[in-house]
Amino acid sequence: MALRCPRLFYYRYIDKVPEPEVMVEAKIGKAVHTVLEKVLSGIQLPIAERESVGQLTTEEELSKYSVLCRKIPKFVERIQAFRRRHRVGRQLIEARLAVTRDFAPTQFYAGDAFLRGIVDVAYFYGDGNLAVVDHKTGARRQNIDVTEQLEVYAVLAVSTFRSAKRIWLGIHWVSDGELEWAPLITRAEVNQKLLPRVQAGVEAAALAVFEGSRTNPGSWCQYCSYRTLCPIGRDMRFEPCDVYDIDPGIDP
Repeated sequence: MALRCPRLFYYRYIDKVPEPEVMVEAKIGKAVHTVLEKVLSGIQLPIAERESVGQLTTEEELSKYSVLCRKIPKFVERIQAFRRRHRVGRQLIEARLAVTRDFAPTQFYAGDAFLRGIVDVAYFYGDGNLAVVDHKTGARRQNIDVTEQLEVYAVLAVSTFRSAKRIWLGIHWVSDGELEWAPLITRAEVNQKLLPRVQAGVEAAALAVFEGSRTNPGSWCQYCSYRTLCPIGRDMRFEPCDVYDIDPGIDP
């Protein structure tokens, strides 16, 4: 977020400004994440779905929410098959992980926390194997944001769980009901390749924020909860007009 738009980072984490508006996609995503958390904890889907509606009120919101929830059983079946094939010893749901600047484990809200992350679900199985899964409720896509997020999870995992020797990283695309796995990565590879890259990314983000709360406009502006406060965000919100209101004497 700091690299993408320092002003958004300032609004949310420095100035701690309450969100003027909560985007529909964010509301639905939060609700579906809650359903998945409950289902993986053993609650039946119909009950979890009713208990997780939250702030969804409009017909459009409830319809999109229901469609995504119908995709969840396919994911649960894959997880159950995975657990049957492997000797799963431990399941973590919504695990809050944090490390210090030296990449030693610390409390999530500790003052010395250098890097934090919340893992949607993780499984320890076999001898030193760890599978980490992140839920995505948006449209399926391949981009740098997803890659960077998975790399952070890998670094947090090997720094927190000393028994983890091999890491599998997966994205659960809820809208497709698909679970996509990245290639296996070992503890040594995480420490040698990913850790320096993640550390450089954190420092670059800190520098971007340090240089000031500038706005970096882009396609993400339309999904920003602070667009009504942001000067550029306000400029990008055009009012629709009828084609017949346009002066025919002006060449478009």
